[in-house]
Amino acid sequence: MEQEKQHDDGRTERPVKGPPPDPEQRPLGALAVTGFLSVTILVLWFSMYFLNLARS
Repeated sequence: MEQEKQHDDGRTERPVKGPPPDPEQRPLGALAVTGFLSVTILVLWFSMYFLNLARS
């Protein structure tokens, strides 16, 4: 186990485990939900459009 560093002014610095988080990470969940909703809306819209064309 790594030791904590004690500074002269009283601060305690804990050792870092692993790389720091990437600040420019893509929100994959939000992209997936947006893509799913877009595809669903387009499919429903085109199906209604073609049903109306076939009806008239």
